[in-house]
Amino acid sequence: MSDKDDIREVLHLYCFYMDEGKFDELSTLFAPDGEWIAPYRTARGPSAIAAWLKQSVPPTPKRMHYAMNTVIVLDGGEATAKSNYLVMVEGLDGPVPSVCGTYADRLTRTETGWKFRRRELIHAFKGEMRLTLP
Repeated sequence: MSDKDDIREVLHLYCFYMDEGKFDELSTLFAPDGEWIAPYRTARGPSAIAAWLKQSVPPTPKRMHYAMNTVIVLDGGEATAKSNYLVMVEGLDGPVPSVCGTYADRLTRTETGWKFRRRELIHAFKGEMRLTLP
């Protein structure tokens, strides 16, 4: 696979791991000093990222993350990616839009593949996210 395909795989695995509550696996997608940045919280390093997501993302309601319209720019062993995202949550009568916006990513190539150096969630529209926030 090409570097862009490998990076897309990382972006998509993030969505699946998030939806399946596999936060330890999700954290392996980040470099040792990788940052996860949202309007309501920042975490640095895989263990801090996993701990924060375990605390803030409850197992119910179910949710699905969609990443689309991705543009990737390669620069040697570094890359930037920009994607639109949409999160749907389970509602009483079916899926309900929760939040959408842009993922602004910086990635780095490591011995074990591409990793997030920085993943920033930029909300465009936000409804009830049904998270456990402080």
